[in-house]
Amino acid sequence: MTVLLVTNDFPPTVGGIQSYLRDYVQEVVHRRGAQSIIVFASMQDKAAALAWDAEQPYTIIRWPFPVMLPTPAVRRMMQRIIREQHVDTVWFGAAAPLGVMGGAAKRAGASRVVATTHGHEVGWSMFRVGRRLLRTIGGSADVITYISEYTLGRFKEAFGPNPQFVALPSGVSTSRYAPATQQEKLETRASFRIGAESPLIVCASRLVKRKGQDRLIRVLPRVRQRVPGAQLVIVGEGPYARRLHAMAEGVDGVRFTGRVSDDDLCRIVAAADVFAMPVRTRGGGLDVEGLGIVFLEAQACEVPVVAGDSGGAPETVTDHSGVVVDKNDDALVAALVRLLRDPLLRESMGEAGRRHVQREFSWQVLGERCEKLLFSQALGD
Repeated sequence: MTVLLVTNDFPPTVGGIQSYLRDYVQEVVHRRGAQSIIVFASMQDKAAALAWDAEQPYTIIRWPFPVMLPTPAVRRMMQRIIREQHVDTVWFGAAAPLGVMGGAAKRAGASRVVATTHGHEVGWSMFRVGRRLLRTIGGSADVITYISEYTLGRFKEAFGPNPQFVALPSGVSTSRYAPATQQEKLETRASFRIGAESPLIVCASRLVKRKGQDRLIRVLPRVRQRVPGAQLVIVGEGPYARRLHAMAEGVDGVRFTGRVSDDDLCRIVAAADVFAMPVRTRGGGLDVEGLGIVFLEAQACEVPVVAGDSGGAPETVTDHSGVVVDKNDDALVAALVRLLRDPLLRESMGEAGRRHVQREFSWQVLGERCEKLLFSQALGD
């Protein structure tokens, strides 16, 4: 069997959906071989795309423009690939808007259509035109995947009664994200001039208002009153950076790293005593946390988490591995202080968090699920 992934979001372009699809494609190749999947993707930077494509073991066919829309020209090229490559399953890497070509994919010979959602479909479902588009996508899709029960609840009805819905959140490499040794933690802390005994809170994310870094800066002085010497390291970059830096002026214990490599991200998260990202919903429900992969990565490192009560974020945490807080700053302070003061609680939560990720979000589990939904006529086959 051959799968064709149709997407606007694929490396070398950087982003959450790009990483998600890259990782799942790698899982398919690992399980089924490089000949089992073909990628049809747009091209934002020709030189970078060609260089990246040349290093991959599977075939990548590029639409020679930065964006693919469901136009007649894109549809014809997709259908030609389906016919020439004898494609069995077409997988739309983001359901909207390219998923409206599901019917065209089947007319070209594909027997199965899978469309993946990432959370922005919640916004589509809030408007009449968007709901109409999602209903068309659902009419031809055999499977719609979703990243959290929250997002499913928001948009399921809009897709109509036809498709099967399957949870397919981001996976976590539990070998890459793993507990750090004491020596590794000391070395990471030393790189930020943070003492071995200083309580350390880490927040790693794009710097946007929804992620709640401003709340952490605002409550840190209150936390330090009860947990002397507590430090906050904020990892990432984004449009909210200038505002956050201004807020942090005169606040002791705040450090910004800017953008870091994937390896450094693992290292910093694993060195934390607590990972905190008090995400919040904005824009009347349009700007919401779909899931929050970084909560899972922290738990894989045996770091307890404090998550905000937005969208799918609470689904990443169990009562034994972290704390979910609302928009009340008192609740955030209480959660941070409780965890920073109690090393035995942190240890038990950390161990529970890693078990949770291994059981529910490891690539061993999710890679097998992805393989079944792409290569079987039903998930139970």
